[in-house]
Amino acid sequence: MSVEDNRWEVLENTITKLRDCSTAAAAIEIVHPVARQIARADGITIVKRIGDHTDYLVEDTIERLWAGMKFPIDKCLAGRAMTEEKTILIPDITQVENIPLNVYLATFIRRLVAVPLGTPHPSHAICAYWREPGQIDPESVTLMEALCRALGAVLDMFDVTDMVAKRRLQSIAGA
Repeated sequence: MSVEDNRWEVLENTITKLRDCSTAAAAIEIVHPVARQIARADGITIVKRIGDHTDYLVEDTIERLWAGMKFPIDKCLAGRAMTEEKTILIPDITQVENIPLNVYLATFIRRLVAVPLGTPHPSHAICAYWREPGQIDPESVTLMEALCRALGAVLDMFDVTDMVAKRRLQSIAGA
C-alpha cells in the first residue's frame, strides 16, 4: 500500500469513528491529530466562529500557536475561510494582504490551507500549516476538504440537536 493510499485509509477510518461520536468535543478530539497526518503538515488548528471572532480550540503543531486565543474574524485566515465560505490556499504567507502579517511571521508558518466547515454557513475551520513556502499538494487539500465535510456534518448534527432540545424545553416551559 502506498503512502497516498494510507492517507485515504486514515480518512476513511476517521469518518467511521465520527459516526459514533456523542459530543462535538469528542468529534474534534478525533479529528485534530488526523488532520495533521493527512495534510502532511507541520501543524493544524481547529477554529470556531463565535460571532465576529474566532476561537482557536485545539492545535497540533511543532510549536505553540494560538490554542485558547480569540481573534477578530477579519484578522485571521481561518476567519476569512469561514466568511468567504471557501478553502483558502496560501503558498507564501508573506504575500497575503489584509491580515496582521506580524502575527504569522512570529511563528513557523510560511504556507497554509484554511478549510471552512459547517452548513449552511461555516461555523468552524481547520487550518494546516507548513514551515516552508511553496506549492500546496492538491491531494492534501482534497483530503482536508473531505475531512472537513465529515466533521462539519457531525458538528451540524449536534447544533440541530441542541436547537431542538432548547425549543422543546421552551415549549414545555411555555405550556
